[in-house]
Amino acid sequence: MDNIYVDADGLVHLSRLALKGERADLVAYIRKIARKVAKFDLVAAQKLAELVQEVSPQRNAFLRSEQLSRLPVDLDSRLQLAKLDDEIHLNVEPIWQKNIADKLNQVLSERAKADELASAQLVPTRSLLFTGAPGVGKSLAAKWLAKSLGLPLLTVDLAAVMSSFLGRTGNNIRNILDYAKSVDCVLFLDELDALAKRRDDATEVGELKRLVTVLLQEIDSWPSHGLMLAATNHPDLLDPAVWRRFDMVVDFPLPDAGSIQRALREWIADDYEVSDSLLDALPIIFAGMSFSDLHRTLSQLKRHQIISGVSLSDGLQQLIEERVDALAKNEKLSVAQKLLNAGLSQRSINAITGLSRDTIRKHCGFSN
Repeated sequence: MDNIYVDADGLVHLSRLALKGERADLVAYIRKIARKVAKFDLVAAQKLAELVQEVSPQRNAFLRSEQLSRLPVDLDSRLQLAKLDDEIHLNVEPIWQKNIADKLNQVLSERAKADELASAQLVPTRSLLFTGAPGVGKSLAAKWLAKSLGLPLLTVDLAAVMSSFLGRTGNNIRNILDYAKSVDCVLFLDELDALAKRRDDATEVGELKRLVTVLLQEIDSWPSHGLMLAATNHPDLLDPAVWRRFDMVVDFPLPDAGSIQRALREWIADDYEVSDSLLDALPIIFAGMSFSDLHRTLSQLKRHQIISGVSLSDGLQQLIEERVDALAKNEKLSVAQKLLNAGLSQRSINAITGLSRDTIRKHCGFSN
């Protein structure tokens, strides 16, 4: 009696995956079939395994490189519609709060267990929306995910996509999305609010409103072998329907005191003589700053040390003096206590914080 490896429903599912071009899901499903086949036909199961191996990313590295080299362009300006980063280097080590790190690591775990998900008729997270102020780590997260997955990062270039010709912008976005579906990559739509504004905005022309509809359809049908990331600094501008389309939304808040302190210790490291107590005072001074602003400020102080000879420690104390006036009294007292712990004199703390010596003695435990 002939053995039936795939029932009617399985055949329909297999055909759907093949016709939609969802290669990763197709490979996972074939592996599932191979495990069933192995129970009564080892030769056929081995052939299926070999077939899957033939289409693995390692075997198709050259093909992927060829595909990635053919980025679509705007027909008028001839500018490429996206920027490709195939060798990703992170300028800084990411520092995220636990809830953000958990979500990003979940995406990696899902990709690593794609076969198990497929067996349960589930697919990995296909799309993520990053929200938050500029400089809080949204773009860094996109690079980190792509690097961790071993995939190139394809970032849509809005300057090239947004055309002055009626209808061209819609064609451009379709072309770049179709292209991204055809290759193994992580697609990054930065400044999503420029493409997916609220459709009840009376100031927007009809073409951009139609573009929102196109984007919604694309997000819904995004293949699970790819990963679409989008980011916005202005979530209030997004069309309400956009939020429901993404599998996961990750909000990047401004760094809290703990994150600031971790960043300072990471970026200052052992290359500069800065006391732990002085570092403890800085989160109060840097509160409300983004990671980008914080990194830029430290880089300026490091350059200043090389040029002028002012140590990083002295430069940080000068920075505290410049910013302490904006703090509430209880925050100034906290800074004064940290400076005391750092070994600064009463006179120095008075000069930096502006607090009277009597106040410093009373609240910071100074002895005469």
